[in-house]
Amino acid sequence: VALGLNAKHLAYVIYTSGSTGLPKGVMIEHQGLCNLIVAQAKCLAVGSDARVLQFASLSFDASVWEWSLALSSGACLFLVAKESLFPGKPLQSVLQQSQISHVLLPPTALNVLDRLAVPKEITLITGGEACSSGLAQHWSEQHRFFNAYGPTEATVCASMYECGVESHNFLPIGRPLANTQIYILDSQGQPVPLGVSGEIHIGGAGV
Repeated sequence: VALGLNAKHLAYVIYTSGSTGLPKGVMIEHQGLCNLIVAQAKCLAVGSDARVLQFASLSFDASVWEWSLALSSGACLFLVAKESLFPGKPLQSVLQQSQISHVLLPPTALNVLDRLAVPKEITLITGGEACSSGLAQHWSEQHRFFNAYGPTEATVCASMYECGVESHNFLPIGRPLANTQIYILDSQGQPVPLGVSGEIHIGGAGV
């Protein structure tokens, strides 16, 4: 307030092709970022004793999730050389040696990791692309595992699903974060009945 800032001021601008295929700058406000941090810290139990790995490139909005969640929680944020993040043995070594407690990885990275080489104490979050139900079931057998969903325009993440050992034909995207609404609408913009396919529309603080 002393600086004349409020929740509607921009926290950052990030570029994405979104659904159009054309680059566009997405303007994210402080209220959306703050809402994300508070909701995720609670959901994922990120506190001052957490050790979060910065896996994503700074050009990808997942990196905002990593550094903002860690630093705002008083946790340790681990920055390592690019070659140490290569999926497989290099990444496994980082997870082990740095005693990482929370990491966000795309399914393609999880696919080439040895589950037995990843400490069971790590909370795994996957996002950025669709995760198969089989992969989620595989990792959730020994780890706390979350499927995160959300376009860049909704401030990184709009919903979360904590996976258990139960099997699904299609992995759910879970429930919306606090102060976020998700609607399934038809081509006329009307809510569809339960069980009927439609298009996801997102509203709330993060948009």
